[in-house]
Amino acid sequence: MRAIVAEKNGGPEVLAFKDVPQPTPGIGEVLVKVEAAGVNPFDVQVRRGDYAAYMPTPHQLGVDVSGTVAAIGEGVDSLAVGDDVFYSTRVLSNEGGYAEFHVEQANLVAKKPKDLSFVDAAALPIAASTAWVCLIERGRLKAGDRVLIHGGSGGVGLFAVQIARLTGAATVATSRKDVHELVQSLGADTTVDYRDTDAWDQLSAHAQGGYDVIVDLVGGDTIQKSLSLLAPGGRVVSIVDQPNPQNLYDGWGFNAEIHLVFLTPSAERLAKLGSLTAHGLLKPVVEQTLPLDQAAEAHRLIEAGRRTGKIVLVTS
Repeated sequence: MRAIVAEKNGGPEVLAFKDVPQPTPGIGEVLVKVEAAGVNPFDVQVRRGDYAAYMPTPHQLGVDVSGTVAAIGEGVDSLAVGDDVFYSTRVLSNEGGYAEFHVEQANLVAKKPKDLSFVDAAALPIAASTAWVCLIERGRLKAGDRVLIHGGSGGVGLFAVQIARLTGAATVATSRKDVHELVQSLGADTTVDYRDTDAWDQLSAHAQGGYDVIVDLVGGDTIQKSLSLLAPGGRVVSIVDQPNPQNLYDGWGFNAEIHLVFLTPSAERLAKLGSLTAHGLLKPVVEQTLPLDQAAEAHRLIEAGRRTGKIVLVTS
């Protein structure tokens, strides 16, 4: 079979489209014929070597997969050959899904709703699951809360504003001005251009007593600068690596909670998100699809920034 392999750590040029042995499902595993694979910032981080201690090269990239079950291993009774599925791979402990075939543990694989395309299904696993964990599982967002989403126009952010809308929360999101209309159409009540010189003053003015949940999808010193905007007992949830110390003093007066999220795959969570999407309550925003052999170009686009939604690789 053909797959995208990072031969070494470095820029997009280290990605090779090459023949590799087709995997065989073991006990409790399924072999999936891949139709589409979502591209994520995490894939870029792996390629450049951020996780080199855990994922030595050569390594097959890709954490979002949709496709059709081609074979099942011993002990699998939840799935059958011919089932259309989608899932996120075991990050740091399995080869990735930029490939024509991929093997994964059956208990992490969800059946794809019939009304959901393979491309849209491949856009869901990491981004939608991360947004759900940040807002619902860790942020405990509920109707009547106020939520601030830093980075509302990225892959995770566009799902986050939609999930916030479903809860009945009042939502403020930061994004580029040119995508404010899209972000608002998906669920944000208010949008602020993060490039405005008074952006933080605007966010403070919209806080109206403080945000119950603040989601950090951009990193830097966002946690530190957000603490003063919290409501009492408010939660800050971040998905971004925090390599540099931040001053958390402003959180003490609010009894703040700070959650650092690294996603754990869940077929049950994915099935819920797939159902919401199939019923029109969540909408994947796919900015571009590219052939599998153009994975390097997809990585260049992500590194260039200014993405709106997801990039998805397709195998045919």
